[in-house]
Amino acid sequence: MLRHYYLRFSSLITAYSIWIVVLLHTIGVIGMLSPFQEYFRLLTPFNLLMSAGILWANHRERNLQLLWYSIFVFVLGFLVELAGVRTGIIFGSYGYGATLGPKLFNVPIIIGLNWLLVMYCIATLTDSLKIPTPLKIIAGTMLAVSVDWLIEPVAMHFDFWTWKEGIVPLQNYAGWFFTSMVMQTAYHLLKVKAENKLALPFYFAQLFFFLILNIAIR
Repeated sequence: MLRHYYLRFSSLITAYSIWIVVLLHTIGVIGMLSPFQEYFRLLTPFNLLMSAGILWANHRERNLQLLWYSIFVFVLGFLVELAGVRTGIIFGSYGYGATLGPKLFNVPIIIGLNWLLVMYCIATLTDSLKIPTPLKIIAGTMLAVSVDWLIEPVAMHFDFWTWKEGIVPLQNYAGWFFTSMVMQTAYHLLKVKAENKLALPFYFAQLFFFLILNIAIR
């Protein structure tokens, strides 16, 4: 009986969460294309934090594996960006604007959370596929690079970050590929086994958000 009510309660949380995610991204698109886009850009860090909270609320079986994975991706994501900004070796020559909030060593602190949200959702999706683990890792890596391909034009237009001479180098996608592969591999090595019914809607809401903005700014 208790399990029945728990599952029903979980289903209600997921249903409401989907509507909240859709609403947030829809308002985000409208706001970013409005005359008030400057104010909406400043809300980006809060949107990432809220998204993380909603995803966490829908995650089942919270355990140490998830905690270690989250810490690993957050820290690695930040350190890779730090090395990237400082050296230009990993992704190419780029620098961050003011949109993503407070910085540490010229890198937004929130960027680690951005990596975590992308990697967590993708790993959760690919892990549900009935294919060998190596193929899950490759599929997750390719999905992550595809997301970045959509993000880049929007990021430059709205001052998330800028590239030298305004051109995204192929090196960036190679950097994303190898970094994403490490993060996707870590998910399986740690045996996170996440179950989150919000992961798929959130992933597609992100795609919708960046796809619409890509079309609008061209």
